[in-house]
Amino acid sequence: MSIDLTFIGQIVVFLTLVYLMKKHLFGPLSELMQARAQKIADGLAAADAGLEAKAATEAEIAAQLEDARGKAAEIVASAEKRANEINEEAVNRARSEAEGIVDAAREEVQAELGRARQALRDEVADIAILAAERVVEAELDASRHSKLIDGIVSNGFGNA
Repeated sequence: MSIDLTFIGQIVVFLTLVYLMKKHLFGPLSELMQARAQKIADGLAAADAGLEAKAATEAEIAAQLEDARGKAAEIVASAEKRANEINEEAVNRARSEAEGIVDAAREEVQAELGRARQALRDEVADIAILAAERVVEAELDASRHSKLIDGIVSNGFGNA
């Protein structure tokens, strides 16, 4: 086996070409592919971070929504309680006004009854005075005296 000079020249050229291709072709291409891989990895990391942020935001929105629902329920309960209080106050006020009206009517009836009694007393007193005057004017006969008083009383009470 003999090794020719051509064969050695071919090996030297081949090794030179491999070196030059590695330095000028495969090196930059490898760097570009690593940069592209890094860019894709960064994009995936950003997408994951975005998904995490979205999940956190959705959780925060859900918490705020639940809080708002709780506050709305409190407001509704407070409004219902206040409405019941106002209604109860109105009923109590109406009852007290009705009691006041009834009390005033009772007082008025009592006053009217007192006035009627006083008027009756005055009239009975007038009748008694009238009867006494007629008795004094008439003679002192007891039977006549009794008839006269009965007549005056019946006439006096008949007019009342």
